[in-house]
Amino acid sequence: MFYFLLYALIWVSTASPQQSSPSKPMVRPCSDSWNEPEAGTKKNRSRSAKKELKKESGACIELAFSALEIQEYLQSYARKERWKITGDQLNEDSWTFSLDLDKDELLRDTSADSNPKTVDWKAGTARVNVNTSELADGFTRTIVRGSFRGFGRNQDQFAMQKEYWNLESSNAFENSITSALRNYFTAAAPAGNH
Repeated sequence: MFYFLLYALIWVSTASPQQSSPSKPMVRPCSDSWNEPEAGTKKNRSRSAKKELKKESGACIELAFSALEIQEYLQSYARKERWKITGDQLNEDSWTFSLDLDKDELLRDTSADSNPKTVDWKAGTARVNVNTSELADGFTRTIVRGSFRGFGRNQDQFAMQKEYWNLESSNAFENSITSALRNYFTAAAPAGNH
């Protein structure tokens, strides 16, 4: 009798295909169009804004979690990393803040091509915007953009001295945030009810 039951169980498990559906990913990359201008806004943009759009940088990730969960994690991440944040504005789907950077952070997070070589850098700031928008398929798109200013003294005595220089992002900072999101929410996925 025991062998008959064992044989029956083996036959049922091999004969009927598994009905479990593949698990839904919790994290996915954004489509390539996330960094393109919105339709209908092109006509109203000035020439200088069009030039700025070409230089625009950032990072994007889509997570199968709510905007609130993502924003809450990012704020706890900022506290854990001990970011020197000033002037933050927060609502349910965006967080904008300024971040003080030391010289090494400034040079790491900005493009070497945009840094004047004759400047002795002292520090910098980043103005960061994290925007979360919930999509129809249950994912939330998170876009991180930063703009950077460097403070220093131009060593060329004939060059005009400035209070600050606007510098292009290297995307290192933005990518570090999306990487932290990916790591945290991938680890949280099995325990979550999503």
